Amino acid sequence: MGRHLAVLTAVVAVFVSGCGLRPAEAPLADSDGECPPVDRRDPAELEVGVILELEDFGATHVLCEVAYEMRPPASGDHFPTWQNCGFYTEPIRDETAVHSLEHGAIWIAYDPNVDAATRDMIAATVDLDGHVLAAPYPGLKHPIVLTAWQRQLAVMSMADPAVTEFFDRQLGRVSETAPEAGVSCANAIGVAPEDPDRGFADAEAFFMDN
Repeated sequence: MGRHLAVLTAVVAVFVSGCGLRPAEAPLADSDGECPPVDRRDPAELEVGVILELEDFGATHVLCEVAYEMRPPASGDHFPTWQNCGFYTEPIRDETAVHSLEHGAIWIAYDPNVDAATRDMIAATVDLDGHVLAAPYPGLKHPIVLTAWQRQLAVMSMADPAVTEFFDRQLGRVSETAPEAGVSCANAIGVAPEDPDRGFADAEAFFMDN
């Protein structure tokens, strides 16, 4: 019990200091605290090798699942606490990943069936910076999709030259679009590589009660 409380306290403290909001200011999706069912869209089919400039769908903090206009999402409502950056071998929640994007993270979604060499290259890329997040994305229409706030790039390989351009313009503090570029992408939800939901239930319960 003490360990869980310590984890939750750390998550909330980082959220408050990083985003500048009191926990009570994180609204529910509806007034009575009930979450409506969400019909999730299939992942989008994108033009390969082209950096797409996308609409900003806002950045409201919610506790319910979100019906994003496109998946993987590149902006929009999201969970009050972010996904820890790192390389995951299990899928992560869209709602926590979008919060990481708000902080200037680059999210590398990869087809769960990519080969070991591709996974190794993605993992090596994640290790280069603390604002990179990677996880398998079931149903993805491309081997790899890179997402930043309002930006997206589908590639067949991490060796595509467009990947370097994407990182140069969108990573961390240099992000051209992230509302809170450079804010922490650690000490929140998830423990890479196999436990992406660590801390989520405790954080959700805290915000529900506050």
